[in-house]
Amino acid sequence: MNWEPITSPVQEIRDLRKTVRDSEVHLTWFWSNEIDFVYIYKAPADRVRAISEITEQDLTLYTREEYKANQGYLGRIEAIGRYAFRIFPCQKRDGKLIIYRQENDENFIYISGSKARIYFSIKYKNKLFQSRKKVKISIMSELELNKDLLVYVKKSGGVPISIDDGTVYPFVRDFPSGKTVAPEIEVDKNEFIRIFFSNGRTSAQNFELIPE
Repeated sequence: MNWEPITSPVQEIRDLRKTVRDSEVHLTWFWSNEIDFVYIYKAPADRVRAISEITEQDLTLYTREEYKANQGYLGRIEAIGRYAFRIFPCQKRDGKLIIYRQENDENFIYISGSKARIYFSIKYKNKLFQSRKKVKISIMSELELNKDLLVYVKKSGGVPISIDDGTVYPFVRDFPSGKTVAPEIEVDKNEFIRIFFSNGRTSAQNFELIPE
């Protein structure tokens, strides 16, 4: 690949904007008259490569004619999670494509794909004339989950409203896809439980936690 540094701000991609509807992505940007083509780099947000490590197989060539026909770039995000896009300006010179190494963030954007849904159910079974009750926790997931993704929080006198609103307990086994019923636990009659993400907003970017 023929990489070159940008010699003029006029050559830069800028004003990169996004529209996301379901799994369809629409990107638009300022396209200078000096630029003939662009290369589009797409990668999961946690596996973005440095520009020096990007290969031709990582890139998709996109022409000005395609951009005009689609009024931007149209793509899809089929997987769950957050993705990064970087648009590289490109010119044809002596029969070769020259890619400009634009390293600022004007040509870079993050896009969130769909979220995996995690359903949870908490059922209580009171013991007659006893101060303890049994709790059955069920987790239903579309994907396999690491046990460290979720925790349950126990609180006396009411249902916890956050991970900090009670005593935090980890799960001891990973969750396969489908429904998992955890072994029953016992709590005091005035104690209540709720499920939370262990790392809050980070997991909330990729997962949706839904009570049944």
